Amino acid sequence: MAKKFIYTCCLAICFILPITSLSLSSKEKHRIELLLDNLASSPSPSDSGLIRREVWSLWLEGYIDRTNKNKIDEALDLFNSGKLKKAKIAFSEIIELDPDYVEGWNKRATVKFLLGDFYGSLKDIEEVLKRQPRHFGAISGSGLIHIHNSNFREAYKSYKRLNEIDPHNEDGKRFLPMLENKLYGKSL
Repeated sequence: MAKKFIYTCCLAICFILPITSLSLSSKEKHRIELLLDNLASSPSPSDSGLIRREVWSLWLEGYIDRTNKNKIDEALDLFNSGKLKKAKIAFSEIIELDPDYVEGWNKRATVKFLLGDFYGSLKDIEEVLKRQPRHFGAISGSGLIHIHNSNFREAYKSYKRLNEIDPHNEDGKRFLPMLENKLYGKSL
């Protein structure tokens, strides 16, 4: 009887806990999607800022494997202290452990951008957008890279997309008129 109880508990731990963890992740993903919907129709820049901060927080905390938290915290500390080469290695390790962790890809894209590896940054941004097509930070980053590379048409597409997702985003407001003028000789 005791063996049967222990066996049942082991089964529960092996099968029910992962399901609970995944459903929490599904809830977080659903919450992010709702917030992004709200961001697109936000009535003001201040409301947009609040929504944006909440989305960033969920993205940052959105890793499936909670045991990776220490690695993520260490990578962020390296990034925030300007140790970019070490941060790149740390985010690469995180991506290896959890390739679906969107913010791992996004942070590594940012590090690569800051290190001048624009091609590598764009490749990581592609990975971000495969996993979260409305990642406004990645879209804005791709626009900056395209501007840097004088690929103004692609930059314009990026900021047009950003404007659809986040109409009050300062990067979109700043770069869209400049790019429209450059491409079409007129301003919004």
